[in-house]
Amino acid sequence: MKFERRYINSAEYGFRALENDGKHFIEGYASVFGVRSKLILENRDLFYEEINPGAFQRVLERDGLDVIFTFNHSKDVVLARTVSGTLALSQDDKGLFFRAEIDMNDSDAKNLWLRVKRGDIFENSFAFRVAEEDYRWSRIDGDNIPLRTIDNISDLRDVSAVTYAAYPETSVGARELAEIDKEKEEKEDESQKDKDKEKERDLQILKTRIKIIQLKNNN
Repeated sequence: MKFERRYINSAEYGFRALENDGKHFIEGYASVFGVRSKLILENRDLFYEEINPGAFQRVLERDGLDVIFTFNHSKDVVLARTVSGTLALSQDDKGLFFRAEIDMNDSDAKNLWLRVKRGDIFENSFAFRVAEEDYRWSRIDGDNIPLRTIDNISDLRDVSAVTYAAYPETSVGARELAEIDKEKEEKEDESQKDKDKEKERDLQILKTRIKIIQLKNNN
């Protein structure tokens, strides 16, 4: 199972930097329950996604759970961590809540705290894995794009404050387009014109899907 990332505008869910008894914290929600995502494109499949209440229960109860708090998912700069007790994770009726204790002697941590405090940074993301048996597919009335409903998160790697909640599916799609173009160039000498036409058709379909995502994500 590969790690996936999901993004939310956390300003809507109490994302803030605060000071309490001389200690500094960043807190908010990394994920919310029952909220349908924007369009997601993974492995050339388009879908929406929702996470059901309680989906984080099992992973949060795991012994030795090691999750880091970062900025823009950079593993090179760890700002807090569950195993050290500086990052607390919990779930409630709303979603996955985190509280990171910030070391103001650490310039990276201090700068992020100040940016959250000023409102320059207000979006969050989390990296996770989910097993096939822990989600299900359904159809949305009047829409041919399926909905993936996640009942259980298998693994958590990080919680991250991010500059832009830019959905990674558009960049993934761009990489896939580049790979397809490269593959097409390498096989120009093939005599099987039917296969070439099929690849060109798939490429156009993928381009159309990415345009749909970009339009809907901008709405």
